[in-house]
Amino acid sequence: MLRILLLIVVLLSATSSWALDADDVGTYAVVHRDGHVTGFSFFASLTNEKWNIEQKGPDGAWTSVTCSTDCVLQESTSADMARLFPEKTLSELTPSCVHNSAFAFCSYTFKVKPDKKGYIMIALVTPHPTPVMLKKISEKR
Repeated sequence: MLRILLLIVVLLSATSSWALDADDVGTYAVVHRDGHVTGFSFFASLTNEKWNIEQKGPDGAWTSVTCSTDCVLQESTSADMARLFPEKTLSELTPSCVHNSAFAFCSYTFKVKPDKKGYIMIALVTPHPTPVMLKKISEKR
């Protein structure tokens, strides 16, 4: 019994060590397919264990794209991950995401390089989940 409890604690610790957390708060820019960082940016914040995404408009103003009902960001489950990522991708990386009906915001680490973290946004309003690479450009807005 003690071995089972110890195994559960170890597994939960390993899983939560890569969960989205306060270290992931910051401003992100979309990375174009050719690798250049675009001018499209957003700010991800965490308040009272709830994620909020604010998009930067052309005038420089920030507008929330999350809300208090249908578009609340919720922590993604294993079943959600299977919907967001192809099986081959999940065999190569360990993602942690929050999502709503329109998009998922994720951090990930490659299983072969677990110390390097990356970020991705996944559009869910397309026929198939569409990944968009992100670059964290600042820890502030």
